[in-house]
Amino acid sequence: MARIAFAYLSVLVALLIAGPLAAPAPAHAHGAGWQVEDSANTKTYGFRYTDGSPMAFAEVVVTTKDGKVWQKARTDRIGQFSLGLGGTPAPDAPSELHIKVADGMGHVVQLTYQPTDTAATRVTPAGGQTAAASSATAIQGTPALFDLPLWASILFGCSILANLFGGLMLWQRRQMARKQSN
Repeated sequence: MARIAFAYLSVLVALLIAGPLAAPAPAHAHGAGWQVEDSANTKTYGFRYTDGSPMAFAEVVVTTKDGKVWQKARTDRIGQFSLGLGGTPAPDAPSELHIKVADGMGHVVQLTYQPTDTAATRVTPAGGQTAAASSATAIQGTPALFDLPLWASILFGCSILANLFGGLMLWQRRQMARKQSN
């Protein structure tokens, strides 16, 4: 029994030492966010993943405050969608629009657009924060769970390995106990 535990422990230590020395592979998990470009008659949103790649051809649904669909569209190949505002707000224009962009793979960006004042239009993400809708160069939004610093990724990986080996040791103990009882 002690030999088996020592073997598992030595394998775990070898993996913990060799793991950080291995060449890093590109991560494919990422969050999504947006950028805003103001114009007199349109509001252009650029939707991107946190790694900078565009949310190309993602479904866009714009609804009014009461849930009625105002517009359905798709982002273009560079992840942009333009919302036509018309020079001056029309009397029947909604006071608030909800924009939901989904790529069909689990990434969803939700914004609230309020065309109250064309000089100081506000864009609010679904989380409740408010961001001024000026010409932003940085992507706004929340990152994904796996956009972690290197030290946290290593710690997370070591935790997974330790739990796997611990589970294997418990399973082996149960198997041995069953054999001895028979």
